Amino acid sequence: MRSLLPLTLLPLLTLAAPPTSPTIYDFKFSGNGCPNDSGSVKATSTTLDDSVSFTFSELSGDNTSNCGIHLQAKGGSAGWQVAVSHIEYKGTVSLKPGSSLDTFTQIFWSETASKTSTLTSELVCHDTAIADAFTLRSTNPPATLNWSKCTGGDGNPGILNVNFRPVVQGNKGSYDVKSATWGLVWRKC
Repeated sequence: MRSLLPLTLLPLLTLAAPPTSPTIYDFKFSGNGCPNDSGSVKATSTTLDDSVSFTFSELSGDNTSNCGIHLQAKGGSAGWQVAVSHIEYKGTVSLKPGSSLDTFTQIFWSETASKTSTLTSELVCHDTAIADAFTLRSTNPPATLNWSKCTGGDGNPGILNVNFRPVVQGNKGSYDVKSATWGLVWRKC
């Protein structure tokens, strides 16, 4: 008989944020969808808790654009690692039949840049044109989570990089991405 113990312990490996969450102290962005020094991206969170959110004022187009967000945090409890478990984008979209809005998100820590997760999502317009608000959510499977380094005395998990690229495929369309929320999971290390 096989033991179910390993399966029951899996959810316990990821936890809520540590007792003291790291405070975001450095936040940069770049790309044609969020030019650096433009003020077009705002962090609506000040700490890395169970999620961190951003708003965009220029992440729109009718073909493709990209926005890379790079952040650092410190002051969290020692002995923890964090990973991005899912990402949710909200905005408005207009698509003609035969078109789609595809999203590609790459997630990595600068210290281990070769370990990159890629999340994708898609909104397809089949028969009737779409002109509406959208929410697209991509989930990072547990086996492919990119964990930060273990926080030490300074509570710094490292530099988190999330690069996002919306793409209109097919006949015709446009998008205006207004916000992103990164869901975070934590574990002791």
